[in-house]
Amino acid sequence: MRRLGLAVGWLLGLLAAGLVGFGIAARLSPKPASVVIRRRFDRNGTERLAATAPFVPGHVVSTLDIPYRDGDPDARLDVHRSTTPGTGLPTIVWVHGGAWLSGSKNLIANYLRVLAGGGSTVVGIGYSISPRATYPTQALQLLDALAYLTEHADELGVDARRLVLAGDSAGAQIASQVAGLVTSPPYAASIDAHPRISPDQLAGTVLFCGAFDMSLARGLKGRNRWFVDSVMRSFTGSTDYLDNPRFAGISVVEHLTADFPPTFVSCGNADPALGHTLSLIATLERLRVPYEALLFDADHHPPLGHEFQFQLGTDAGQEALAALQDFVARLP
Repeated sequence: MRRLGLAVGWLLGLLAAGLVGFGIAARLSPKPASVVIRRRFDRNGTERLAATAPFVPGHVVSTLDIPYRDGDPDARLDVHRSTTPGTGLPTIVWVHGGAWLSGSKNLIANYLRVLAGGGSTVVGIGYSISPRATYPTQALQLLDALAYLTEHADELGVDARRLVLAGDSAGAQIASQVAGLVTSPPYAASIDAHPRISPDQLAGTVLFCGAFDMSLARGLKGRNRWFVDSVMRSFTGSTDYLDNPRFAGISVVEHLTADFPPTFVSCGNADPALGHTLSLIATLERLRVPYEALLFDADHHPPLGHEFQFQLGTDAGQEALAALQDFVARLP
């Protein structure tokens, strides 16, 4: 028994030392926390990819991993198209989520194929995740992707005159920021961005479960505080992301103008990001930007959490898909 007690004590000591070591490493670098979060998010993404596979129609073809930025191995895009001609719908350019430090266009490819089955050409954008690449790299990559799509529109089957910038979670922040950069020269100048497409090319935006108002990070406590601080430290490379003017552009609601394109926005009733969606809606209303919102009653059952729209086997997921496609179809 004494030997067993010593062995247990030794193992507990190693565990405690490991936890202390992880804590020290996490304070010194954003990498330990980002690895933990990335594994969890990518596991969820893999499950969603499999769950959406049964909904992919047979009349969609995909061209994968097209490089859109010379010398950048992360800058790849996919194009999903219906083989049924003559739909005349805008092109949807979708930026994946994953807290800026995980995810990929591959993990949402089946959902984008479902969208393409409705008649739009749908482009999935790959970009560099953090902490390997920090803000504003991702927004600049998307700007280059839009320029590439414009330059190669005919060969890719893209309507570059009618682009819908779309995204989920962190991808919604990137998409909305880039729409803001294209439509507001002062906003673009604030991060030394140089859009190579014109505002009239943006027919609209589609934004699910995004982070748009960084002032909401103030006052968070406990696990929420740890998560947001870990994600933002990875994304910005800094611990003072709330007060450093270098990162002011992340908070999209503070920079939008009345020239922002018509917007469809949605979020689940149990999503921690709901406050961000409500803040964006208030900003769009103040600026008189046309928008449509799909929201749910506070007591909606079952509760709809983050990224509910990818759950195509649920009523809410199907409702979101139909509302998205209806919005895109009615864009001029």
